[in-house]
Parts: sequence; C-alpha cells; structure tokens
Amino acid sequence: MLTRDRLKSFVLRKGRITANQKQAIETLWDQYVLSTKEDINKFLLNRSSVLDIGFGAGETTTYLAKNMPESSVLGAEVYLAGIGSTLSKSNEEGLNNIKILNSDIVPFLEETISDDSFDLVLMFYPDPWPKRKHHKRRLFQPDFLNLIHSKLKKNGIFYFKTDWSHYYQESSKILLDDKNWLIQDESELTPVLKEIPITSFERKALKAQRDLKKIILKKIS
Repeated sequence: MLTRDRLKSFVLRKGRITANQKQAIETLWDQYVLSTKEDINKFLLNRSSVLDIGFGAGETTTYLAKNMPESSVLGAEVYLAGIGSTLSKSNEEGLNNIKILNSDIVPFLEETISDDSFDLVLMFYPDPWPKRKHHKRRLFQPDFLNLIHSKLKKNGIFYFKTDWSHYYQESSKILLDDKNWLIQDESELTPVLKEIPITSFERKALKAQRDLKKIILKKIS
C-alpha cells in the first residue's frame, strides 16, 4: 500500500478561479464529477477505459473523449480551476463519455479501482518537485508504477510526459530492470494518441526552452 506514511505529490494552493470556471463548477458538478465507488465502476464497466491523471486545464482529456467516443474517459484532478475549465469544455462539446474525479489519485486507485480496469493511463507533466529534498514526492516511483501496472489491462498503455530532464532521467532508471513493461516508440501509438494537440502548458514549456520528454510503456505481464 502506498497511502500509509506517504507524502502527497501535490500541495493544494488557493488558485484564482474565473467566473466561467466557477459557474461551471456550480452548475455542472453533479453531472460530471463522480464520488462513489459504485458510480465510478459503473462508468468504467464493459467499455474501453482511459484514465488521465492530473489533467490540468483538461485539454487532453476532452480531446480524448471527443476522439474516442466508444471509450469511458475518467480525468483526475485536485485543482478546481482545471476542473471548472474541463466541465465547461465538456458541456460545450456535448461530451457524454467523460467524468471527473476530484481526488488524490493514489488512494483512489488503491481503494476504489479494480485491477485490470484501464486500457490507457496518461500522466502528463506531474509536478517535478525539482529540489532534491522533494524528489520523494514525485509520483513516478517504483511503487506507483506497480500500482498503475495492476490497474491496467494486459497490453494496456501508460503514457508519461515531463518537461523536467532530471525527472525523465530518474524515471527511465526505474525501468531498467522492470520486466513487466515494454518500452514503446511514439510511432507505435494509435493515430488518436499520436495526434494529441499541444497544450497551453506545453507551449509555455517550449517558450521557456524546456525539453518535452515522454515515456510510453506497454503492460506485457
């Protein structure tokens, strides 16, 4: 279990919420945000399922829901501003295959999700915790990777991106002796995943001259 004595990978800060985000939260929360184990498992049952961890403004989450209409797309985020943006966009697009989880991802996966539930898990640009003393807060750790592995179906994909070179290097080292995964090239992804649009966060990272790194893993055992 990861939850016991675990340092969270995020710190909740009071961020600015726009009027549009606030209205979306007030009017669309019950329609899109899931809170019970029963509702979450019902949403995922008997369908191709996608989990987007820490979706930020929800640009990738809503893109996947729109372009994978036969799949259930579950987005997890702790910050209300991003949730508000995603609720608004989902409503505008009339998306009925997307739901939101406002929760820390680790206890959610441990306590709520059955093994072999997802076909695809994405984790794009989690907090890199750049200071050495904070590296233990990073999500991409052996125990977390094992947790993701258990929740993916066989041949499922875990798609990780970071704009922090040290995070990428340390994450790559974790995989050196892990026989449960096959490292994939981007060319092996489906067209929908190859064509994920660049997000506002990625534009900022590129403008700041940070390299965008990715690790794509396929569950093989």
